[in-house]
Amino acid sequence: MTEKIHAADRLALVTHASPDGDAVGSTLALALALRALGKTVTVLSKEPVPENLMFLPLAEEYGLTSVMPPETELLLALDCGNKERLSMERDGFDMVFKINLDHHVSNDLYGDLNHVDPTASSTAEMVTELIEDLGVTLSVAMAECLYTGIVSDTGSFRYPSTTAATLRWTAKILETGLDFSKIQRILFATRDFKRIKLLGRALMTLERSSDGFVSMMNLAAADFNTLSIPDRDSGEIVNYGLEPPEADVSILLKEAEGFYRVSVRTKAVIDAAALCAIFGGGGHVRAAGCNLKADTLEGAKKQLLQEIERMRTA
Repeated sequence: MTEKIHAADRLALVTHASPDGDAVGSTLALALALRALGKTVTVLSKEPVPENLMFLPLAEEYGLTSVMPPETELLLALDCGNKERLSMERDGFDMVFKINLDHHVSNDLYGDLNHVDPTASSTAEMVTELIEDLGVTLSVAMAECLYTGIVSDTGSFRYPSTTAATLRWTAKILETGLDFSKIQRILFATRDFKRIKLLGRALMTLERSSDGFVSMMNLAAADFNTLSIPDRDSGEIVNYGLEPPEADVSILLKEAEGFYRVSVRTKAVIDAAALCAIFGGGGHVRAAGCNLKADTLEGAKKQLLQEIERMRTA
């Protein structure tokens, strides 16, 4: 992989639609590293970064273009399990050489070269290793992006995906001298007023099923419209459903046009990725998502509960 990257002068980077901290952090860190090597790099995205990630270096380049320049020699797709979710136009996609760099176990291996490591905590962890393999010295700017990606996907090192390797790579990132406490504060202890209101609306719908084994919350389209918040900015709301000690599954359903966007978090028993895969989604064992077609909210809940019960008794 490093040989392919070193041989190319003009590269493009892309990640999945509705990018999160890992997607944005790993993409921008790699862009900085490749430019340190003298490469011409285009960041592709159909949308800007979420507001809480605007502090990252190069964040202003996100959403400027989703069209791959015709002279691109190499496309690196980061943190995206299937090509349909890549946030870019498809012009030239089939012609360019593609490196697929990801840590999702459900990855479709759509690249010409696939580097998929489900044991990695995050794509940012993998990019940290790649930057070292490329011979680039980590800068504070790269470290900010990488640290953001890792803490986002590990829940600030709380999730089981955190490994000894994760902490070793994080130590290298901290050695740059970055202000990690500032990043922690922005990501986990700063929430603007309208997002606090959105959290309140979700918590008002909190209910439990299966003797508390499943927590469910929902947000209507009107909740996002009234507060002028895009539905991708629902943040960590779904995690609150796992706080009851008896809860193993937490689900947040967000109303869309003719379907529901579903976020799932689990503790130990249910495989979140396997549950979401039933409905065409995917993700990680403890964190996953999908789009679920249903005429009513109750119908959507019923489908999910039926599959969870089936998985429990299998």
